[in-house]
Amino acid sequence: MHLAEQEQQRINELVAEVEAKSGAQILAAVIGKADAYPEIPWKAFALGASVAALLVILDELLHPDWASVQSAVFDVVVILGAGAALGLLATFAPPFARLFLDRSRAETEVRQYALAMFLERGVFETRDRIGVLLLVSLFERRIVILPDSGIRRHVSNAQIQAIVAQMTPLLARRRLVAAFQAGLTALAALLHDKQPGTAAHGNEIPDTVIEERGP
Repeated sequence: MHLAEQEQQRINELVAEVEAKSGAQILAAVIGKADAYPEIPWKAFALGASVAALLVILDELLHPDWASVQSAVFDVVVILGAGAALGLLATFAPPFARLFLDRSRAETEVRQYALAMFLERGVFETRDRIGVLLLVSLFERRIVILPDSGIRRHVSNAQIQAIVAQMTPLLARRRLVAAFQAGLTALAALLHDKQPGTAAHGNEIPDTVIEERGP
């Protein structure tokens, strides 16, 4: 689980409050990561092996008289060991792994994950097309807001990106509840008096925040 019980409860309350004020139906979601990124450990391995190989070559140049079969075997072990160590570190230490994450790929993967969740969770099935998905991905530190057509006509892409920009610094500091509060409050302000839909149909999307590990 990514959220403590109190954090879940607070986000659920924020969603309910914004829905009551705006008439929108909001699905909040937190995922661990949007993709497995199998290339990251290999990038780390390559870096470790390359740096170790450079150090080995420098050592051989500085101490040519030490060259032997045993030292050559030792050099190979050092190079492979350094690569393996960084590869394992990238596998089990997300902050280190994030150093090898391609930003454009991360953006694409998180958006694709959000689009899939938008469909799978039926955010588009509200009667007046007033659903909104607000998804936070922890590993990539990315946020995606996907409004359905009933909301989209009241907000622009620039306004959505402005909300994301408010949330991102808070997410970077692992202040998830504060990030959701900032985003939901800004969304409610945008939709105030716009009447994108009606509450007459009841709560069509559960207020409970969704948590998934991802791939």
